[in-house]
Amino acid sequence: MDADLDQIFLEGFEVPCRVGCTPPERATLQSLKVDVVMAGPTLYQAGLSDDLSQTIDYRIATQMIAELQGNEYLLIERVAEVLAQVALRHPLVTQVQIKVRKRPPVQGLELVGVQITRRRPAQS
Repeated sequence: MDADLDQIFLEGFEVPCRVGCTPPERATLQSLKVDVVMAGPTLYQAGLSDDLSQTIDYRIATQMIAELQGNEYLLIERVAEVLAQVALRHPLVTQVQIKVRKRPPVQGLELVGVQITRRRPAQS
């Protein structure tokens, strides 16, 4: 994440999702653990004004969960991309980092995961 951006983070929220490469893996909802760091140019005005409209509202997590509901995914990489797209729709989010973890169907592994960083495309 760029050092000159202020950040809001959502840490350890659980997202119910049908994800996996095999039909048995997607047969039931899995609880994905998600961390999100959203960055914007400054949250200074929100800090001064105490005005929610001048910050990144952390209730965006409900939008992220809703976006995944009713869909099935083969890869957690795709889940991370979908969540990043939701975050980047917010006008104050210029960059987002998403970490998605799940319990794998492999004996001996506790968690597997991916982490991505995406930026809003430059306006031309």
